[in-house]
Amino acid sequence: MSDTSNDPGLQAERTELAWRRTQLSLLVIACLALRGQDLAVLLVALASVALLWLGQGSRYRRSLAMLRAERGQARLFSVLGTCLALLAMALLAIFGALLRFAAT
Repeated sequence: MSDTSNDPGLQAERTELAWRRTQLSLLVIACLALRGQDLAVLLVALASVALLWLGQGSRYRRSLAMLRAERGQARLFSVLGTCLALLAMALLAIFGALLRFAAT
């Protein structure tokens, strides 16, 4: 029985697929913000998608290099940047909903 779990490319592929799912989720958020006419959330979501898309190739190469060296660290900027963007979108959406509720 062969053990295929040692293939160094698979982990990098799974990581890249996770970031692509994040991009897709942010695009869905952008579409929902467009439908709800929330321009601030739309802009933050599209900017986040663009930044993740631009760093896609280097992120994949970096993951492969870390696996080959058998050591590495998470990219703090990517993780914290995505978290801050999601926090900003959530706060903008809540603030916008509260303003619309108060106006009625």
